[in-house]
Formats: sequence, structure tokens, C-alpha cells
Amino acid sequence: MDREAVAKFLGVSVKSISQYLTESREGGRYADHPFPKPDGRIGRGPWWNKKRKAEFLKWQEARPGRGVGGGRPSHKPKSA
Repeated sequence: MDREAVAKFLGVSVKSISQYLTESREGGRYADHPFPKPDGRIGRGPWWNKKRKAEFLKWQEARPGRGVGGGRPSHKPKSA
């Protein structure tokens, strides 16, 4: 699976996969829980074996920061 296939499987953008890989390096946001390393590269693009789908799901479920914050606060007035 290439970046596009992994992104589609996880329901995220291709750019997110690249960001996960970058932030999995030492000192990055995901350094303590790194995104699964590619099995190889085709040119500059990473690829993963299809048999590793469970590993991607496990990573995504335990990804640090999931659900924290909830985005920007609403500007709608609170109802009484």
C-alpha cells in the first residue's frame, strides 16, 4: 500500500500520512508512539505491506491527542 492507500484506509488525507511519518521522528509529536515504519520505498514514496492494516488501526486508536480540544469554541450563545 502506498501513502494514498493508507490514507484512504484510515480516512485521512495523504498529507496527514506524510505528517505522521515526519512527526514520528525523534523529538516529534509522535516520537513515543511512532507511525508504522514503511516496509520500503518506491523512488521517494513509502509503501507498506497490506497485511499490516491491523497495525495502522491500532496506531490510530491510540494516537496521542485524539479527541482533545474539539476545535475552536462556538460563538453561538449558550441557551439557558
